[in-house]
Amino acid sequence: MPFLEDVPVLGLVLKAYSPRLVVSIGLERVFAKGLAHGFMRFSIQPMLTRRYGLSGAMYQRLSTLYALGWSVNSFTAIADTFALFGYTKRWYCVVCTLGCGVFGLLYGLLPAKESSAKPAAAFMFLTALFLANVDTFASAIYSRRIRRNPASGAALVSWAWGCALFGAMLAAAVQGSLTDHNVTQVGIYIAAGLLFFLSTLFIFNVFGEQPNRVARVEDAKADYIIKRREERAPGQKQHDADLDFDDKKELVKAVPEGEDEEDLAGFVEPEVDSVLWGVIEINKEVVTRNWLIIIYCCLNTAAVVATAVVTILGTRWDMMWACVAMTIAVCGFGFFMLPLIVAKAGTFIYLFNIFYLQLPGVLNTFYVAKPKCLPDGPHFNFTFYNLMNGIIGNVCSIIGISIFAHCCQNLSYRAIMGSSAIIIPLISMFDLIIVERWNMYIGIPDHATYILGEGVIYSTMNMLISMPAMLLMSRVAPRGSESMVLALLSAVARVGSSTSSSLGYLLMETIWPVVTRGQCDYDNAPWLLIAGHIVLPLFIVPLAFLLLPASRICATLDENGDEVEEVIFPDADMDVQHAEADTAASPTRAEWNGTEQRSRVSVDDRPHKSGRVE
Repeated sequence: MPFLEDVPVLGLVLKAYSPRLVVSIGLERVFAKGLAHGFMRFSIQPMLTRRYGLSGAMYQRLSTLYALGWSVNSFTAIADTFALFGYTKRWYCVVCTLGCGVFGLLYGLLPAKESSAKPAAAFMFLTALFLANVDTFASAIYSRRIRRNPASGAALVSWAWGCALFGAMLAAAVQGSLTDHNVTQVGIYIAAGLLFFLSTLFIFNVFGEQPNRVARVEDAKADYIIKRREERAPGQKQHDADLDFDDKKELVKAVPEGEDEEDLAGFVEPEVDSVLWGVIEINKEVVTRNWLIIIYCCLNTAAVVATAVVTILGTRWDMMWACVAMTIAVCGFGFFMLPLIVAKAGTFIYLFNIFYLQLPGVLNTFYVAKPKCLPDGPHFNFTFYNLMNGIIGNVCSIIGISIFAHCCQNLSYRAIMGSSAIIIPLISMFDLIIVERWNMYIGIPDHATYILGEGVIYSTMNMLISMPAMLLMSRVAPRGSESMVLALLSAVARVGSSTSSSLGYLLMETIWPVVTRGQCDYDNAPWLLIAGHIVLPLFIVPLAFLLLPASRICATLDENGDEVEEVIFPDADMDVQHAEADTAASPTRAEWNGTEQRSRVSVDDRPHKSGRVE
């Protein structure tokens, strides 16, 4: 269907990747990251405050468990080193989708009384854990495709995020109405059913994931070729200078895409052992090369589990020390155990979430407070509140995606994320205006003020921050350990959000208390907003220039954050006619002269063909 290539974002993706890959990514993101995650996320506040009757502070405390559940996937992501039934992602995704559905059902089936709140929070944690693994494994599959066609990586990430936002909009529209009719748990049942269906996509390998042994050989070849070309680069450049134009034309015809016999001279395939009669394969090469990352994943997981236990059973001071320990584990150990660029990016993501303080126990409860609790409040119902966050907010997020895909290709990570962090405190002024009721003094309704600030501007800018972070981790992930690095991105972001929410809870319990039940008292809410949403985010700007690479987001990066050219392997199902046409095409003398005059960012200066990647 050629007309699809004219659709924004989708057209860019279809020109670079196969329709099967594009459709499979879209379905997974709509069902898992969009609908299932949306139903769970929009159910947390009404389940904890209405169904189980918790205060705003306790709601903020226990709601962090959902974010913590998304942080444990860094441990299960070591599946890159242990392939199950010949695949490093496929069968793990099957187990995780089924487990997520089961624990989601348990979360929604608990009796509606306050004593069920903590068990519900535990099931919420386990549901998020399995859902995060599904998201991470699927993201790791298409991150390998980005390596094969890095120029279109931003478009593929934009497509994935767009599908997730579309699913989230559907979930918001349905869940808000269910909540207003006091049947919030029905949305959770729908999410469980979608996850059971999603498992069939992985059972039949719709993503087309390569078998583990094939992927390991491909990764080893790419690393070996890069090393060989670096070793012979000085002599090769002198040899190229001595060739005349006709010799260069013959050289291009004779050398295939990506590799040649000289590149692979002396290459030895990586060792892959199998145990339990071939059920599990152990990638020794991945373990040996990334053992520090594996240890870091285990330490991060231990810290997350300990924090979850403290959140459910500990005191407020236990939570404070847990936040300190978590910060040391994430930021301190990262610089000793991770590649430098990964450690810097992870630290930035963590601190970004810390410095934008999460205050759901204040804002979420304020906006939906009943007239008998807060007579002069906005009195939003859940249908409007979820629709604004899930539809208008996500529509603006899609606008942010389109801006990112079409306008930000040649901008640096520092420029995008640093400038976005400057705008966020300005956007937070809209929340302060509503809480102080200044908008009512000048005749602007609460609904209009909320839509303009939180719904429109913040959603657009937040996406311009999230997507570069995702793309950066895809660029710097060591070969064969994509799941681990992408899981670290997700885990660090969620841990930062959870820690931020815990710090907000401590402020609500000690310095600026807020009453959300009975006769409500939000007098301290403005101080929480000023400190957490306006002052603290200003520290993000210098962090962006200190921790993020100055490289463009469209560039392939090495372990130091420098731009390099990626070694690309053609797929077996590449369009043969397109490949043959490119191979047979002979460059003109003007083209050769232009090629020689270009600045070289890699030791491999041969022209690469652009092929369709599945």
